[in-house]
This record gives sequence, C-alpha cells and structure tokens, in this order.
Amino acid sequence: MKFNHAASWRPRLNAVRAGAFFTLALLLIPAFGPGQGRRAPAAASFKPTTVFLVRHADKDTTPPDNPPLNELGRKRSQVLARTLKEAGIKAIYTSQFLRTQQTAEPLATLLGVTPASIPLRMDVRDPRRVSDQSIRDIVDKIHAHAGDAALVVGHSNTVPEVIRMLGGNVVPTIDERQFDDLFVVTVYEKGKAKVARLKYGLAD
Repeated sequence: MKFNHAASWRPRLNAVRAGAFFTLALLLIPAFGPGQGRRAPAAASFKPTTVFLVRHADKDTTPPDNPPLNELGRKRSQVLARTLKEAGIKAIYTSQFLRTQQTAEPLATLLGVTPASIPLRMDVRDPRRVSDQSIRDIVDKIHAHAGDAALVVGHSNTVPEVIRMLGGNVVPTIDERQFDDLFVVTVYEKGKAKVARLKYGLAD
C-alpha cells in the first residue's frame, strides 16, 4: 500500500491552524473585549439636538419691570408660530417675564406643548448680568430632552449665553432694538454646536 504523506499531515496542519487562530483570538480580547464594547455604544448614544432660540418679540414700554408685548410683538409671535409649527418642537422654555411667555404662547397653543418657565437670577457680583447658574438651568433642561427639538424664548442678554454654554461655534450679540433674530443651534456633541442665524417676521 502506498503511503500518502500529504494526507497524513493534513489533519495535523489543520489542528495547528486552529490552535493558532484560538491563540490570536485570546490576544485580541483586550483590544476588542467587553471594555471596548462598552465605550463604543456610549459615543453612539449621544443624540443630536436642535435648539431654536429667539429673543422675546417687540415689547411695550410699561410697566418698565415686566412689560407685555406691543401690537407688533403680538403679530411677530404669530409669525414665529407659523414658522416653527413643522419643526418638531417638543419642549418650550421661557423666563418668568411676561414678554417671553407671550412670545411662546401662539406656538405652544398650536402644538399643545406647555411651556416651562425657568426663572432668571442676576449675578450677585454684577447685577447687570444674568447668573451662570440661570443659564446652566436652561442648558440642563435642553440636555434632558436630547434628541428632541426645543424652543428657548429669552432675552438679549441670555440667548447669546445659552448658545455659548451649548458650545456654539459662533456666539452672537443682540442689539436692544432687534427682535427678528432666529437662531438655529444644532448640538452634535456635548459642548459642541453649529449656529445658524436667520430672520423672521418684519425687519426691525
């Protein structure tokens, strides 16, 4: 009988290959094992969030501490509602002041969303500026609804600060005579966001 040397080595060669593959798999476990597996979903779990920010609409002059919207402001708030009604907004945030609440009201009514009023407090070291904690309270609310679109109706001195704390690549300034700015901020990573500045309603 003729002995087939190739056939006799084939099972042994297959066993060596299997052993080598098993050894390689063991070596790769630290690189691709449970520790790495937990980190990948963490990065993937971040949900991009769209935030629309406006200063309150045109206001009256009295009473000076908490004026309502004037006629032009009421019309502008209706335009805002028509502009954002299809934007998928799930949360609306205002300050405690009447002019921000009246600006948000038409859209809130249209969408059936109850606005959340977040009180603003002034900085004890500088009474002319809003405290960082007040801005952080707004940003925390936005992050709590990650993945959803939200509207923030604020003031000329709070809208830029919210954008800054969200990580906006551009931090705007708002003139006291301006009421027609609409900022669209896309938060694509915590602390990083793209900012687009649009206009709505009648020009100031």
